[in-house]
Amino acid sequence: MGNQNRKATKDEMARARRVIGEAFPDCQPVFGGHGDYGGHRAPRDHTISFRLRDERGQFCSNVVWILPDELAALTAEIIRAKVKRAGGGPGGG
Repeated sequence: MGNQNRKATKDEMARARRVIGEAFPDCQPVFGGHGDYGGHRAPRDHTISFRLRDERGQFCSNVVWILPDELAALTAEIIRAKVKRAGGGPGGG
């Protein structure tokens, strides 16, 4: 199907959590998916999305979208850039 990505594997998602934790050690990623943020805003089905939540439970980032094919190459630097581009981040960054 042209509007559907492959699903991410458990290992890829574990790696994504690890890299996000490295980029933002004081925040936890809260993962979502297609339709989790008020309708069908994901560019394609099986697109992965997350927001950062601080230790008080407050969201400190906007929604960040990642394609499953990007997971293998994710680095902390790439995650910080994606969060910044999405218009948010811990400390108002």
